[in-house]
Amino acid sequence: MSAVFRLRLLLDVVAIGLIVACLAYWWLDNLAHEIFGTALFALVIGHNVFNRRWYGGVAKRRLDAVRIVNLATIACLALGMTIMLVTSLLISRDLLPFMALDGAFAVRELHMFAAYWVLLVIAIHLGTRWQVVMNACAALLRLDGKSRWRTAGLRVVTAAVAALGVRSTVEMGFGSKLMLTYALDMWDFNASTLQFFVNYALIVGLFAAVTHYALLLARRGRSGV
Repeated sequence: MSAVFRLRLLLDVVAIGLIVACLAYWWLDNLAHEIFGTALFALVIGHNVFNRRWYGGVAKRRLDAVRIVNLATIACLALGMTIMLVTSLLISRDLLPFMALDGAFAVRELHMFAAYWVLLVIAIHLGTRWQVVMNACAALLRLDGKSRWRTAGLRVVTAAVAALGVRSTVEMGFGSKLMLTYALDMWDFNASTLQFFVNYALIVGLFAAVTHYALLLARRGRSGV
């Protein structure tokens, strides 16, 4: 695994962490939130620079289920990140206060709405690339060849993460947040900070796993396996 690939993978992981950190707004002051958000946009730009060759080859690739879902998630991510960027400029209070609108409650709501959808789409995007992630981890840990026991163990862990992810989805009111019908009392911000981050990590794991195995079943069904 090349150093460039490792760096790309690290940037993706850091980007997910920054999104979840930004969702913990009520534990942070506004300045920290805006700094994390700015770092996230910088990482998104870096991600696109590292993957610039991919865009040039899109039209040349044969489309299958994985590539269609991948293209759809990238388009949704581009839309979501654009909405987050524009709205962040309009509600900034510390880094760019001269651009902020007075009041702008609806803009803040739209900003949060886009953030939750971006997290979901990133989880789905991660699911489309899960085999690449697993191969990278195997190379990093120097795990050679296939092991039936290791595969079985990883599937048990995945099932556990998915099950806990369902619970976290309910506990965090994630579905309601995606519909913009949530209230701030859906999470007790006096509760454990670690649990907040664990819950969102499990939600990401749930949707990544569902996407990965749904596409795997689609490929096998198409091949008649």
